Amino acid sequence: MGRLQDFLSYLADRRAIVDQIEQRLCDLQAHYETFFAEVSKVRDAELGQLIEHTLSDRSCLPDWYNAAVDTQQVEVEKELDARLQTLVEERDRLEQEAEAERARSAAAEQEMRARNLELDTEEERLKQRNHKLLSEITTYNEQIRELGRGFGFFAGFFKMRRLARQRQALDREQADVAARIEGLRARWQAADQEHATAEAGRRSSWVELETRAGAASAKLDALREAWPSIVARSTVERVLEKRALKLPEGEAEERFCPRCSTLNPAANHFCHICAVRLGQDRPDFAGSVEEMAELNRHHRQFSEGMRACQEIIGLVRGLGSGIDAFTKSVEDVQASEKKYPLPKLNIDVPAASVEYGSNFDRFKAAVDQDLKLHPKVFADQVGALVHEAFTEEAIKTYFETMGQELSRQAEAQW
Repeated sequence: MGRLQDFLSYLADRRAIVDQIEQRLCDLQAHYETFFAEVSKVRDAELGQLIEHTLSDRSCLPDWYNAAVDTQQVEVEKELDARLQTLVEERDRLEQEAEAERARSAAAEQEMRARNLELDTEEERLKQRNHKLLSEITTYNEQIRELGRGFGFFAGFFKMRRLARQRQALDREQADVAARIEGLRARWQAADQEHATAEAGRRSSWVELETRAGAASAKLDALREAWPSIVARSTVERVLEKRALKLPEGEAEERFCPRCSTLNPAANHFCHICAVRLGQDRPDFAGSVEEMAELNRHHRQFSEGMRACQEIIGLVRGLGSGIDAFTKSVEDVQASEKKYPLPKLNIDVPAASVEYGSNFDRFKAAVDQDLKLHPKVFADQVGALVHEAFTEEAIKTYFETMGQELSRQAEAQW
């Protein structure tokens, strides 16, 4: 029987394989992105030639093409009109919301000023009342002191008691006025702080709304300015995307690409991997249509292949996260083994998990392929293995089997 450390070593080995698979996939994806950029660049150049043919003299172009251009142009302009209207509505809405926020800010500021004036007036009135009360208290204190001197004390005893009661009433009223002044100032301070916080939020919202309105307005200006070129490009592009490439009949010959050495059908105008031109450019309309159809096919297949590769990378990263999480669980059990007076746990990786884990090696072998392989072909080949061995249920069973064995052995031996 093995130990927990052996279990961890197995997991570390599987994690290393997953890391190698991910690195290889990322390298391939970066390589494919470089080639995809080449395909897109050449495709744009060919599209530019066909747009020039279309804008120059349509009377020289075939009827099928002119009819398709007329049909697609109506659709493109309809969609652009809808996009334009959406942007206008979005800009107007954002401008109205920004103006409403600005108006709320101005109204709050005006209300705060009025409140401040009211509070200032109230405080001034209370301060004057407080000053008068303090003066009256001083007067009463003097009278009481005068009555308390010499024989006047006996003569004015009852008058002193009355004056003392009046002074106490003044003291209470003065204390109340002073408290009201402090309370007024506290309200003022709280209101001022509340206003400052609310105003900061309004200003932040106002700035954000104006920024978004400005962005929508800039998009509107750009769309209106680029309208003719957008209509021309989108129309021609859609017409050509709908035209299928006719592959040559008979036995196909092959030739190597002069740049990446990939084998291509002899009828190809461009390398299907790196997009380098394999023959002379055909600037005429018929030749450009044929070349564009080929490039559209390359572009579409490259896009599909790269998207599939990205999904495979996501799966591999999920596998790595799963191994990391389970490794942490085993490490926690090992920490308990070291911390408490427990016997060393005897445990082996379940045979079913070891057998399934060998699929990681198959996965690595599948991705260790020639960079000349087309991304779609690569994704199809690796995808077959993924669909066979790396289903959600299979991966779940792999980890659950190891987890159940860990729990079973811990309960049985501890």
